[in-house]
Amino acid sequence: MFASSNYPPDRAAAERFVAEMRHGTLIACTAEGYPQVSILPFVKTDDLIELHCVQADPTFDAVRANPRVTFFVSDFLAFSPHSWVSDQDAGRATLHFRAVAFECEVERVSTDPNDVAGALSRLLARYEPGASYEPMKMGEFYGPRLQRLATMKLRIVRSHIKFKTGPAGTAETKRRVAAKLRERGQPGDLRAAEVIESYVPEQPR
Repeated sequence: MFASSNYPPDRAAAERFVAEMRHGTLIACTAEGYPQVSILPFVKTDDLIELHCVQADPTFDAVRANPRVTFFVSDFLAFSPHSWVSDQDAGRATLHFRAVAFECEVERVSTDPNDVAGALSRLLARYEPGASYEPMKMGEFYGPRLQRLATMKLRIVRSHIKFKTGPAGTAETKRRVAAKLRERGQPGDLRAAEVIESYVPEQPR
């Protein structure tokens, strides 16, 4: 991602954002092939990201061939037309989003059903805390499915953060765009307006 001075990275905000998200995109590439991608749930603990996928997934083949991968966590908010900022400048049309790209080294890969069960147990603890279900373990209930899956741990080497929450410019401009989103009222616009406003510094009283 291009590191624009209009959107300086805020690492604390990025950590909070990633903790709220429930999926990311794993991007992996063999030496001679094309990049492969898979949208996956994840558990991030400090500088480790734990994933699981189907063994037959082409992205898993790429991971085993090349341990350098990117895990991309993103949230598209909305598109705003240029006229909300400037009647003349068509370049002010833009997308609003939050995104963090983690460049990673694959630290461990396993197709052992017991390892997969452990990874899924940790995932369920995060996504469904306190829920009731058959314990996740190798056996008659989950066994055939666990045998089709793989798990991996990615160690984060570096991250790139870009939160384009509102157009470049003043707080007043960002608030105006948020108001226009509410007025337009397309699916997702209300949430986008709320997110954009949450990143605008409060006005002094």
